[in-house]
Formats: sequence, structure tokens, C-alpha cells
Amino acid sequence: MKDSAADRKRDFGPPDREEGMREKLEPYIAEDAYAQILSRYHFEKGNEGQIRALTERLLSVAAPALYYGPLDSGDQRRLAVLVTLGAGVDELQDAYTQEGQLGESYMVECIAMELLGNAYEQSAERIHDRYGLWLGRFDFLGSSSPIEEMERLFAILEPQEVSYNRAYMLTPKKTVAFYTDLTEKRQESYCNQCDSCRNTKCAHRKAHLTYGYQQIFGKGPVRTGPFS
Repeated sequence: MKDSAADRKRDFGPPDREEGMREKLEPYIAEDAYAQILSRYHFEKGNEGQIRALTERLLSVAAPALYYGPLDSGDQRRLAVLVTLGAGVDELQDAYTQEGQLGESYMVECIAMELLGNAYEQSAERIHDRYGLWLGRFDFLGSSSPIEEMERLFAILEPQEVSYNRAYMLTPKKTVAFYTDLTEKRQESYCNQCDSCRNTKCAHRKAHLTYGYQQIFGKGPVRTGPFS
């Protein structure tokens, strides 16, 4: 008698690289996300048109991808996971920064954070499709897991388009690495991982302004471009 599809999903043998060690994700922004971006990142209503235009540019260059695999053969429900938006996001943001368009650069930063949150959601769905189980708590490297674990994670996943330096900073910048335990219960949302992360100075943290942006915009609403 042949195994059912559900049975095959729960067979935690080492995943075959051709079967989904790396999976392409689709970048998207939901229509109701624009109001959330305005509120969360302290923009004014007049900035919405510019944010929508920048979102279209960002969607055209983003190339999100998911990498995942068992941490070791003895505990196959614990996964190493890496999610990236790809180099195009960095290149677009760097182009605005080099031109001195720091308002636009900051907008790209904020929109990219929303794309990263959506990539979490897609990653959970893809991993569920494979294993029949959901992602549990995210143990981010550098927060709840030692940053030195980056070497082990890269040895497992061998990401094609992601690298790290001696300080374990990831490139592309909009990349996250974490461990997770698969679980029967689905989380309510994978987009609010910043709320439970202890690394409050992480560059990816929502609504976190870097020192440079703080000096430009202060603590009040961000004003940028002709929509101010």
C-alpha cells in the first residue's frame, strides 16, 4: 500500500536539494498595508503616493528566497531557516542614498520591512507544504541563538546569493537567519517577530530609525519629497 501525501510530508528524512532546499518567494504588498506603513513608520498621509510609487519599484527588483533544512539528523523537527529579499533591494536603497535622497532611502527601508514580513508568511506556508507542520518560535541568530551559529547554518543551507562578513553581518541586508521548531499549531502571525526579538537595535526592527535617520528626521514625522 502506498503512503499518502500527508504521510510523505511527515517523513522527516533529509530534504533533497532539488525538492525545495531553496524556494523562490513572490514579493507582494497588500492594499491595506499602506495605511499600516504610514502609521507604523510615522509618515504623513501626503506621503502615500510616493510610498506607492516606491513600492512598485521595489517589487520590480526584489527577489525573495527561502532556504531551510533540518539542523541535524537527530532532531529533524528543528530547522535552520534563512529568508532574503535579494540584492536588488540593497541596490535600490543605496542608489537613493548616494544621490542624497535620504527620505526615499528611508521609505524603501520601511517598505522592505513589510516585504520581509510577507516573506515570513510565505515561508511558513512553503514549509508547511513540505512537512505538514508549522514554524514555531523564531530563534534569531544574534538574539536567542548565538551569532556564531551563522557558520553552522550556512554549512547546512549553502545559500547561493547570501554571504556574511567577519562580524556575521549578512549581505543582502534584508536577510534573516534563524532556527525554529516545527509544531502542529500555527502562529497567529509571522509578521510580528520583532515584538518577541530581544535585539532592539537590529537594523531590521520595525519602526527603528538608525542614528543617521534620527539626525535627519528627529523623533517627529518623517518629511520627504514633494509630498511633505
